[in-house]
Amino acid sequence: MKIKRVIGYGLSSPFQNSSYLGYLDNSGLKNIGIIEVHTECGLVGFGETYAGVYCAELMESVVKYLEKYLIGLDVDTRLIHNKIFSIPYVGRNGLLASISSGINIALYDIIGKKENKPVYEILTDTPKDDVQVYASNGSSTYSVEEISDDVESILDLGFDSYKMRIGYQDLPIDLQRVEKAREKLGNKILMIDSIMGTLNPPWTLGICEEVVSYLTDYNPYWWEEPLHPTNIEDMSYLTLHTDIKIASGEALNSKMEFDLYDVHNAVDIIQPDVTNSGGFDECKDICEMRFEEVALHVWGSGCAVLSNLHFAISNPKVKYLEIPMMKLDITDEIMDTKIEIIDGKVKKPDVVGIGVNITEDIKEKYKLVTDSNYRI
Repeated sequence: MKIKRVIGYGLSSPFQNSSYLGYLDNSGLKNIGIIEVHTECGLVGFGETYAGVYCAELMESVVKYLEKYLIGLDVDTRLIHNKIFSIPYVGRNGLLASISSGINIALYDIIGKKENKPVYEILTDTPKDDVQVYASNGSSTYSVEEISDDVESILDLGFDSYKMRIGYQDLPIDLQRVEKAREKLGNKILMIDSIMGTLNPPWTLGICEEVVSYLTDYNPYWWEEPLHPTNIEDMSYLTLHTDIKIASGEALNSKMEFDLYDVHNAVDIIQPDVTNSGGFDECKDICEMRFEEVALHVWGSGCAVLSNLHFAISNPKVKYLEIPMMKLDITDEIMDTKIEIIDGKVKKPDVVGIGVNITEDIKEKYKLVTDSNYRI
């Protein structure tokens, strides 16, 4: 199979719960970046790039630039990843690396369709039957009462693990929110995310040392992004001197960047995302590093959820998969299956390829609304 065409585009979808937007521009929309790879034999693969959340307007032009390197090549995932990675100065990280992730997903979607198999069966001969998941919600803007309602809602859906955000409101209020979440969860699992890769200015090590003295009382399973993801030295110190497990990695998008976390023992739990961290092949290499535990990040459409689910099912080192509660209207329309939570787990999906189809009607319905999402 040879590549005939590669296209990229942004789409904008309403949230089913628009109050989640919080610190993002409150337009009621979330942008996503989609990649399509077309082959000469007529098969089309779909992938998602997490970069679309922040610069969906660039999808078309950047993918058009990359297309000239890819047309005529065989559907060889490693070869194509290395082609993009080898572009001097710009191919090894950042926007191109994130878009390369979406291309890699689309290529595996094509291979799955050709072989009439789900992608996890392309990735491994011994897939797991299911994977543990956690409900990712608890917006940093939620009040104590909203956190209470939020926890009740995810428990009703069958989750037994819950992640909430802190860092946007004053610390005393955040601690009340954490206390309420712990109260509602009982002995179930609580994760805490300080979203310091997003909030500006991020916390210093001194602030983290104060915060952790309080968080320990609530027995969180992990503390995510307590510092900016580039602050590796302080993250390493915190990991070494804190009883709570430190988690991070969603902002990294190449094995080269994960190597720095590995060498400096910067985290206990690493959080790659197939749509941002180089795709399936790169994430497989990341999972072979010395990190104690892998918990996949997901924060996109149904394409992102399914792509990471396939990887989680295929890789024995992945313990947790993030399930965003900020569900998008577009998600149900593009997925060939439904995600059902049973006893805190999701079973392997019965699909061909990734399990996603984006029609021309869907593209028109969710046409990109420029300047509607992230702003500096």
